[in-house]
Amino acid sequence: MNWELLTHPSVLFAFFGALAMQLLSLMEIRNIPKTQRPDFKDLFYWLPFIVAPLLGGGLALAYIFPSDALKPLVAINIGVSAPLILRSMANINPLDKGGINPGEGA
Repeated sequence: MNWELLTHPSVLFAFFGALAMQLLSLMEIRNIPKTQRPDFKDLFYWLPFIVAPLLGGGLALAYIFPSDALKPLVAINIGVSAPLILRSMANINPLDKGGINPGEGA
């Protein structure tokens, strides 16, 4: 893998899409009373601003590797939803052969 792939427009759009999602949540803080606002000096508050864009860019990189491209809007969508995509992938148990449970009364 080379530097060109890491700076591919699809990766950058996903990176900045994830960053934009974090900035939108930061904008919502103005609606929270001052006594309930987070501690901005805490590293754990700022960690998602670093991790989410890296996850978004990394997931877009996985989609385009080795030579494909994504439309900009699709890349942004991947960046925004990267934490949800990866969390749902982590919750899948490949050893569970139980099938789909439609629920009671189905």
